[in-house]
Amino acid sequence: MTSSKENLMPKFATTFQPLIDQEGYLVNQNDLSCLVVVGKSLTILRTSKDHEKSKKDVKEIWDVALPEELSISTNSDGVQCLWISPDEFWLLHSQQQKADIWNKIGSLPTEMSMVDNSSAYGVLEFIGKKVNELLSRWMSYDLSGSLNSGKVVSTTLGQAPVIIFRTSDCLLYTSPSPRDGLLSRMP
Repeated sequence: MTSSKENLMPKFATTFQPLIDQEGYLVNQNDLSCLVVVGKSLTILRTSKDHEKSKKDVKEIWDVALPEELSISTNSDGVQCLWISPDEFWLLHSQQQKADIWNKIGSLPTEMSMVDNSSAYGVLEFIGKKVNELLSRWMSYDLSGSLNSGKVVSTTLGQAPVIIFRTSDCLLYTSPSPRDGLLSRMP
């Protein structure tokens, strides 16, 4: 008979096994790599309750179409607009575009607001066939069956809130490699 102490000993394991090296760092492998996307800025846009007016105003000011639920839109300059909630949208843009976006804040109607939250978030890009396998260890959301190209979802990664989005059409087993973005709050 074994003691109760032996039966209750916790087992420590990482969600990354066998995706880490000896020091515990995620390594690039065949069919999986993780890159930190640098040079991106994040602007949070709160819109008015009049969604149609907000869509018109944002299109006129920044030439960005507010996306429908759980979707992403991209303007001709590459500014991505992520749907977060019915009255919250995130503009993901380059550092060079940041000044242009903020120079137009005076055109924003009084019932709408913006905040620069660039330093509070980071973007990780996962590439390869094993992306869904890796991320499925951390979250319950079915990325392979539900997160199609141009879609965005708010979920948790472990216990951390994250925004996950897929920006390009892809089949997980074809080339070019699928590219998914994981926008996660930094501690």
